[in-house]
Amino acid sequence: MTPLGKVIFGTLSVAVLVAATLALREKPAPTDSHAQPSPSQLAEMSAPTKAPEPPKAASPRDGAGETADPPDPEIEDGSGS
Repeated sequence: MTPLGKVIFGTLSVAVLVAATLALREKPAPTDSHAQPSPSQLAEMSAPTKAPEPPKAASPRDGAGETADPPDPEIEDGSGS
């Protein structure tokens, strides 16, 4: 068998396997037509909702206008000395 014949045979074999798989697969179970929501679900959907408040930015300052944690004076300035 020539290499071309082997390629054609392999391609046809894969096509047959795919076709058989698709033809023999299980059909999905039929679902109920539209499910009806319960009264509590209807009430929840129709209840007016508040707009969420925008998040408030955390401020490093306390009520007196000063920073909550004063900087430590012994921290090096990064010059390495």
